[in-house]
Amino acid sequence: MTDVKLALVGNLQKTLDAERSAVAKGIRGGMEALTDLGKTRLRQQVVKSGLGERLSKTWRTRVYPPGRVETFEPAGLIWSNAPHIVRAFNDGKTIRPKVKWDKARLAIPTDFVPASRRRGARRKRMSLEEFVREFGDILRPIPAPGSGGRVLYLVADKGFRKSRGKRGGSRRVTGRSRIKDEPLLMFVAVKSVRLRPRLDVDSVERALARLAPEYITSRIVGGLSDGQ
Repeated sequence: MTDVKLALVGNLQKTLDAERSAVAKGIRGGMEALTDLGKTRLRQQVVKSGLGERLSKTWRTRVYPPGRVETFEPAGLIWSNAPHIVRAFNDGKTIRPKVKWDKARLAIPTDFVPASRRRGARRKRMSLEEFVREFGDILRPIPAPGSGGRVLYLVADKGFRKSRGKRGGSRRVTGRSRIKDEPLLMFVAVKSVRLRPRLDVDSVERALARLAPEYITSRIVGGLSDGQ
């Protein structure tokens, strides 16, 4: 009878540790790729919906634990720095005024409203409260035709005139000016605004869940292959 002898060549523990490390790195690499993919898709979704680059860039990602700590259970987190805005356009939220004015209406500024002077406003138009503080109670409410009184036009009968520049807007007219003022529509006042859903965050989450096994497995296999 022939004896068969098997022998382990090399350091078994070192080999096992290397494979364990390769698997952990593969899982983390897959999670990092998934979170980056999720961020990219969410940013693209915001831009395609017409909400702009600025809001799209509020999406952020992070993988835990931080650094290069080896673990078989990494966690990927995707979040927005503007959660209230994202949630409003994801769920189709109804927006109501915070400050009551004429039976609690929401005043939407037109392009004729001057730019806000508040710090950090970044070219935003004045709010109704800011406009009244700056120019006084000069707005005249006019019921919008066919609205049954649900929509009001707030018109400045004096003190302003349409700007003739390429940017449009309005210009202030003082008593000493030779330019005549004219009535301008400054705000449209409504009781509430219903935002239609433009985003679908859940669809991205479902897609990432479907792709997770493929992304993680491929990186584990790749890591083990590189170590051979």
